[in-house]
Amino acid sequence: MQKYSVNLTEDAENDIAELMAFYEELVDTESATKFFDEAMETLANLQSLPRARAVFKDNPDIYRVQMEKHKVAIVYLVDDGRLEVIAIRAYHQMQDPAQYQESVRERIRKLRG
Repeated sequence: MQKYSVNLTEDAENDIAELMAFYEELVDTESATKFFDEAMETLANLQSLPRARAVFKDNPDIYRVQMEKHKVAIVYLVDDGRLEVIAIRAYHQMQDPAQYQESVRERIRKLRG
C-alpha cells in the first residue's frame, strides 16, 4: 500500500495554533499540548487510506476527519496524482457552521488560485 504525504497549508497551521491557544487559555498548557499531539496523530493517520473519511455532501472532493478526544475536525483535500493529503482547515464544533463552510470554500479557491 502506498503512503500519502500529509501537508498543511499555512491557514491550517494557523487554525491549529489558534486552537492550541484556545485550549491553553480555557484549560491549561497540558491540554493544549495534548490537543496538538492528537492533531498531529490524526493527520499522520491520513497517510494510509485518506479517502476512507467523511466527505462534504455538497463537495465530494473535500474530506473531514474528526479528532477522537477533541471536538475538532480537520478538513483536507486528496491529490492522488501526487499521493498527497493537503490539510486546509481545522475547526472546533463550537464555531459557526456557516462561517467555517464559507472559509473552507474560500481556502480552496485560494489554494487552487
